[in-house]
Amino acid sequence: MKASRLLALLALALSGSVVFPVAAYWAGGRVVGPYAGPRGLATFIGNIYSDAASGSLLALVMVTGPVLVVAIWKLRRWTLQRLVTGADPDSSHQ
Repeated sequence: MKASRLLALLALALSGSVVFPVAAYWAGGRVVGPYAGPRGLATFIGNIYSDAASGSLLALVMVTGPVLVVAIWKLRRWTLQRLVTGADPDSSHQ
């Protein structure tokens, strides 16, 4: 895997596991009010991770969302290219 792709994947993973929960905490505090946890943001992020570990679909989507969106978009592009050209677009890179 190229280093640039690996860095992009890492950035997407960090955005889903850190940036999105912080943004959700901030937006929730503005719309609904402060989070009812003893340590605020730390409790909120801890609850998201524990929910994701226990299999909560909403928590898993939040944590893995950016990576899943890019993976689905790439799969869609690959499928459309195969349907249009009738060939594997990645075979020329090998």
